[in-house]
Amino acid sequence: MASFYVRPGSPFYWIRFQKPDGTWGGKSSGVRRAADGARRKIKQAVAAATMHEHTFSEQTQSNRFDAWVPRFLAQKYSNEKTLLRYQQGWSAISTFLSHRGVIAPAQVTYHLCTDYPAFRTHPPKRLIKARSHNTALTELKVFSAIMQEAVRRSYVTANPAMRLGLRRTAPRQKPEITADEQATIETSLATRDSWMADCWLTAMRQGCRLTETAVPLREIDLKAGTITFRGKGNRLHCAPLHDDLRPLVKRAIKEKRATLVLLPKYAAKAWFRFFRQIGLKHLCFHSTRATVVTRLARAHHPIYETKAYVGHASDAIHAIYQRLSPPDVRHLGAALA
Repeated sequence: MASFYVRPGSPFYWIRFQKPDGTWGGKSSGVRRAADGARRKIKQAVAAATMHEHTFSEQTQSNRFDAWVPRFLAQKYSNEKTLLRYQQGWSAISTFLSHRGVIAPAQVTYHLCTDYPAFRTHPPKRLIKARSHNTALTELKVFSAIMQEAVRRSYVTANPAMRLGLRRTAPRQKPEITADEQATIETSLATRDSWMADCWLTAMRQGCRLTETAVPLREIDLKAGTITFRGKGNRLHCAPLHDDLRPLVKRAIKEKRATLVLLPKYAAKAWFRFFRQIGLKHLCFHSTRATVVTRLARAHHPIYETKAYVGHASDAIHAIYQRLSPPDVRHLGAALA
């Protein structure tokens, strides 16, 4: 229950009130102690603060994030990969909210949201692993979608997580894999689990992403020589099947696999460790995609052809993956003599 008190040095009455998280706070009432009717006005302000405490407390308890967010995510995102990505983002955000004593949408503020990147990049070790600034912004997009749903449900009147004005840092470019590095990798893969060699071959021949190497066998047509990947945004991309993959496809069919490559649960982590173990920590699996795009460009294939091969939707995105160096274009200078 709220109350009022006198603060030394202040001409106003102050109000003591309980916050939604159970802690106590104080603020100036704006009522001057020396003003006419000051006692009546401060009692009215205290009564209003007490009513707000009860109303806010009831709303907070009934609209708790943990009471509706998991179900909302499961209903909204039917795609398994998308749902997993949003659940992981919410897991990180909810850890932050718990750390800050926030349990419901009404407690969320703009400043709380803008504090998140600093928390995510340097969190208390006991709570969560640190991640990059850009990862934090991606997770805030998840939170913005959740807060927008809170607006629709009338839990809050506005979404403080929208349009935060936070800029992403420039991501580190994925380098092209050199011929010597490729030889080192393929020699090392001979002693690893077979799924890694299958995964590597598929990516280096098709230029696909890691998760796309687990393409369902029903999406591969040996007779027509095509392979259909399901990429970002659930977008389908049909590409020509590389001849080097035909033996792998036949083996997968013989083994009655559901997918071309049997990816384990933490495939990305396995590749992360692999590259460090063989002394190529500057590489990552996505370097295979940059390598395929660059090699096709170096072989003078038109952009529209290479885009169709690897499944890039725009020239701008496609250009990011090219790693042509000055020696690759030195011959163009002859046209300017």
